[in-house]
Amino acid sequence: MESKFSHSKLIKITKRTKTYFGAQIGQRKNKFRGHFLDKSIHFYRMWWHFARLVIDCEQNDIRFGAKKEHSVKLNRKFYKDWELEEYIDASFDDWFADKIHLFGEEEVSLVKSGEASSEHLYLRFNKHSRKEDILRQARLLLSDGKKQASAKYQIQKQYKYFYLHQMYNCFILRQNGATNAEVRDWLQQYVEIGRVSTLDSSLRKLYRAGERVVLDVAAGEF
Repeated sequence: MESKFSHSKLIKITKRTKTYFGAQIGQRKNKFRGHFLDKSIHFYRMWWHFARLVIDCEQNDIRFGAKKEHSVKLNRKFYKDWELEEYIDASFDDWFADKIHLFGEEEVSLVKSGEASSEHLYLRFNKHSRKEDILRQARLLLSDGKKQASAKYQIQKQYKYFYLHQMYNCFILRQNGATNAEVRDWLQQYVEIGRVSTLDSSLRKLYRAGERVVLDVAAGEF
């Protein structure tokens, strides 16, 4: 099957990678190079894949929807700092290593002396105190302040990772002309995550959901 996409590829999930991803998501493995992420890193990975998919749709004039009524154009003002075109064929890991400062919160660190700052608050506590007491008092000190994430790019919506993964693959398969039966066979063979969408009605919902994500990501929403 010839692909319409220049950069976006299908992503397979084997039982081995399912176990790995599932464990990391379940344990909120969200620390990366001295920064803490609000979500598991794998959701940022899918955001990047969908953003690259938008560029593919734009460059190759790919339309979608029940009546081919949708086309997309990346909101380049919103995604300016991602520099996607420069990393279009790079790996997510290489791109994210360079851009982590856009997504991660600064890691807590020990300081010998504090400097006046509008971005930081310095607390002093006896290091021999119980951790529970320190945390309780810290919460009281911070109770009047509103928590505001400092990361420039934040995931706003709630997704189920493996369902999001299926949406991405089904979008590509569908646009490449795969039938329901072919999509079903591919999912059952390469997405070994226990439960996949196999009924025609379920697959249609999956297609529509994937199209919605592509439209949202193009606009800068995820």
